[in-house]
Amino acid sequence: MSEASVNAIRLKRVLLLLPVLVLVALVSSWFWGDSQQAKAALPSLTLETLDGKPYPLASPGKTRLVELIYTRCPDVCPTTTFKMVQLQKRLTDAGAMGKSVEFLTITIDPHNDTADVLQRYADQLQIQTQGWTILRGDESTIQSVTRSLGFVARKSADGFISHTTSTFLVNANNEVIRTFGMGDDFNTDLIYQELVSKNKEGL
Repeated sequence: MSEASVNAIRLKRVLLLLPVLVLVALVSSWFWGDSQQAKAALPSLTLETLDGKPYPLASPGKTRLVELIYTRCPDVCPTTTFKMVQLQKRLTDAGAMGKSVEFLTITIDPHNDTADVLQRYADQLQIQTQGWTILRGDESTIQSVTRSLGFVARKSADGFISHTTSTFLVNANNEVIRTFGMGDDFNTDLIYQELVSKNKEGL
């Protein structure tokens, strides 16, 4: 049998299997997406504010925008926080910040991100305290938070943490209702419109 004939048979087999593979991929995607969506929520855990006060993470009542960062991050984390500072100003002017909308910043590097380090980070990026809470916890608690949100973070030997580049919009029932990007993919205008819309809807 010639090489051309062999290649033709292989191509025919691939074409016959292609619809099956696509179907399997779609079913897996639907199943995986639904299970992830169902699991994506803030867990019933207590973290700690910068002044050492306990903060029940699953506190109902307000729409919250949640970012997970570490202060030694060279790019995407400070860029995201800086854009959230800009967003905070706009939401304050709209009368939503701290009333129906809150921001949460949670460190994924609690060993290095002490309360003092996080306070310096907040000061450098000009975070205002109105409606914005910065949180930390022990390694085990933070891992529980990241797992609940489907946020992956892996620390290398040099201390650099590779992590998911997502921020989370959480409703009054602590459920993640939408995810946004981080860094350059954090669209301030889009998120502002989303938060204002949720504010009007009372969600």
